[in-house]
Order: sequence, then C-alpha cells, then structure tokens
Amino acid sequence: MSRRALSPQLRSAIADQLAEHGIELYELEFRREQTGWILRIYIDTPHGVDTDTCVLATRAVKEFIDTQEDLEYDYLEVSSPGIDRILKQDRDLLRFLGTKVLVKTSQPVEGTKKFVGTLTGIDPSTLSIEIEGRPLQINREQITMVRLHPDI
Repeated sequence: MSRRALSPQLRSAIADQLAEHGIELYELEFRREQTGWILRIYIDTPHGVDTDTCVLATRAVKEFIDTQEDLEYDYLEVSSPGIDRILKQDRDLLRFLGTKVLVKTSQPVEGTKKFVGTLTGIDPSTLSIEIEGRPLQINREQITMVRLHPDI
C-alpha cells in the first residue's frame, strides 16, 4: 500500500471496528506533515464526540491498524470533525436538515458562488436552502462544498 493512499478495504475495516462501539467513521486522512506521517481519523456519534469517545475509538482501532504491515505512520489522531464540518455524504446532509450551512458553487447562481442559509432539503439533483425566508434550489453538480455554519 502506498504511504499516500488508503485502500477502500482498510477504510471499511476501520469503520467496522468503530461501528462495534457505536462510533461512525466520518473521514480518514493519511498525509505527510512537518512532524511526520499522520493517520487522522475523524469520528462521530449521534450524541457528538467527547474525549472519552476519542479514547474509546483509539482503543478500538489501534491494535488493528498496527497489524497492517503496509501502513506505517508516525502519529495517530482521533477527533471530531468539528462544528464547522464539511458535509460530504447524503447521510450527513440528511442528518443536518434544518441546520445553517455554507454552500459554495463552481459557477454563480443568482450572481454569487457562496450562500449561507438553512438546509431544507436534498434530492439526487438539487440541494435546497432557505436564505432569509427565501427558498433556493442549487444544482448539486454545481456545488463544490457544503459546510456546517455555526452561529458564533
């Protein structure tokens, strides 16, 4: 296995290890940083992620990961995807219906490429948001990113 790529089988196996403990694999990164090779595992649960959840997840996957001969890393990090997480999967979009999001598009829609509004619906071809009481449907092929937008 290349140091730059993680196989779908490894991702699936890590997801299975976490699922046994009621933890969802949100994202997996493997990259070179200044301090060395980082294997970063982002996790989530229906009730959020705290330090105890991260410890449980680390214990759930560490031994398995360390038996993978082709996976050499310097640091393992386990954390929450954060309050401003990127929503990549339909399941993430469905989970956060009714929540404020930032949507970026590759081409202008109604004169802009950046929208902040409440996520009101998804279907295979469009994403629906409400901006100041006005509904807007955006073609999903034009969307480059959807991120939670916390009210701070």
